[in-house]
This record gives sequence, C-alpha cells and structure tokens, in this order.
Amino acid sequence: MNRTIINRLMLGLLVFFISLSQALATTSFKITDGEVDPNVKARMETNVKALLDAFRTAADNGEKTVKLSKDNVSKTAIEEIKEIWKSSAMSCPPMNLNCRCLKTSNGYQVRGIPVDILAADGDEARQELTINFDTEGTISNVAIAIEMNRYEELMAQKQSDLDYARRQIIVDFIENFRTAYNRKDNAMLNSVFSDKALIITGRVVKEKPNSDLTRLTLNNNRVVYIKQTKQEYLTKLAQVFKTVKFINVKFSDIEIVEHPKFDSIYGVTLKQSWRTDRYHDEGYLFLMIDFRDSDNPLIQVRTWQPYKDAAGNIVTQKDEVFHLGSFRIVR
Repeated sequence: MNRTIINRLMLGLLVFFISLSQALATTSFKITDGEVDPNVKARMETNVKALLDAFRTAADNGEKTVKLSKDNVSKTAIEEIKEIWKSSAMSCPPMNLNCRCLKTSNGYQVRGIPVDILAADGDEARQELTINFDTEGTISNVAIAIEMNRYEELMAQKQSDLDYARRQIIVDFIENFRTAYNRKDNAMLNSVFSDKALIITGRVVKEKPNSDLTRLTLNNNRVVYIKQTKQEYLTKLAQVFKTVKFINVKFSDIEIVEHPKFDSIYGVTLKQSWRTDRYHDEGYLFLMIDFRDSDNPLIQVRTWQPYKDAAGNIVTQKDEVFHLGSFRIVR
C-alpha cells in the first residue's frame, strides 16, 4: 500500500482515538434522589454539567479565570467562583456523578461533588463542593464542603425539626465561612462576625530552658491567648490575604451543640488546617453562633487554639478546647 495512504490512515486513526478519549474523559451529572420538579431537576443537571465542564476547560488550558454563563450560574456566584479561582484553579475528574437533591429554605442543594484544588499539596488537593440552587434551578452558591459522612452524622443528631433546619444552616454557614478564607473574602467575613464579637487566638511561646516556668511544665512550651476586636482581627487578616498566593483551609472533626438554656445559641467545635504557600498550622476552632436573627446568624465568639507546636508536641488537649460553657451569655 502506498506509504502516503498509510500515513493518512494512521493520522486519521490517531485523530479518531484522541477525539474518542476526549469524549469519554468527561464528567456526567445526574440527580437520582430527592423531591424536585422534573423541569427544575433537568435545569440543575444541565447547569452543574456546564459548571464542571467550564472548570475542566479552564484548568486544562491554564487560564487565569473561568468562563461561566449567567444562564447557568447567578451573577453573585460567578463573582465568588472567580475569586476562588484567583487563589487556585479547580478541576473535576472524569466520572459519572449521581447525587441526591436536598431541599433548603432558599431552593435546593447537592453535595459531594469531587474537585481537585490545583494549588494545594497532593494529599490535600482532592476536596468536595456543595452546590446551591435557587427555586428555578440556577446555581446560586458554590462552597467547599465538609466530608459527606460527617454531614450525615451531624444531621442524624437532630433533636427536632427546628434543630435539623438550624443544623443545615450551620453546615452551610461553616462551608461558606471556610470558603471565604479560600477566596480571601474579607467582606463576607465582616458580615458574619458580630460587631462586638469576642475573638481569641492562641499561640505557642517558647520558654528559655532554665526558666522557672520550664520546671513547672512537661515541656518548654506554653500557649498564650490574645484577645482581639473584630476590626483588629479582620485588619490583620486582610494583610495576610495580600501577602500569600493561595489559602487552603480545611475543617474536620466538626461538632454542633445547642445551648442548654438559649435555644438560639449554638456552639461549633472543629479542627482547622490552614495552609498557604508560606505557612501551615493546625488547631481547634470554636464558634459561638447566634440565631436570634435566623436569616442572618452571627458569630459572637471565635477562638483558635494550636494543636501542636513546631516540634510536633501536642499543646492543646481535646478537653482543653473552648466550648459553650467557657463563656457567660448575658441578655
């Protein structure tokens, strides 16, 4: 056979297999459970597929931003997603996704959408998204999610229908709170802290080997606590946002507790991993959240305590973590 013909056949087969592999290497999305109108369900499936395809295209091409359409995603959500993209691109791996649709107070929600945060370290790159929709099926919010199994455990601990609804709001609140750090959103953080919020941050102080304090402790470290106002905390945080390329915040070991006396007050305890291109730490975060305005819950108390020191010694035991009983509530 003529060599030219053979080369053309080989080239044609190569193009075919490349096209086939690209067609197969896509992510499909279906809602297989949950009560939702079929027409809205179809729009939600179309919109999520468009979102994930846009993520993959932008990531594969090394683009500095992701192109999204208002036909699929709300204007506010587009702006917030682009802010996340400034810190790190995201890409959804090829797979068939089957998700349950959850009803929320403002529309619908799907959870457990896997994505790779490209700027994160290898063992922390794979994370999950929560996607919220309005009543028409348009994507209204995208947040980095807590683990699906922990979400189900937290919901199973409900004491009443009202408690269940508040737990759902708290999880959304936590996920958006976390994602606000990832996208360096000082405005959002400003909106969720009470103007009179109590903010306490712990840090490890290294003592001199021969100091009196050393003889009274098991190691050469102690934790000191610094109290800040909301404005002091946010001003310092804004400076951090300017000096780091990306921030990857992860929450784990989440616990939600309703106050035994004030049913509009909840305590949230979790372990926080904070990683940037310049710095990493891990510690216990406690939030006291006030639901007196149920549409706009506010953080009244935020505390952070280091888990380990630079040498790997545990400096805060679990029973030493702040909780609801650590603070007196005056009304």
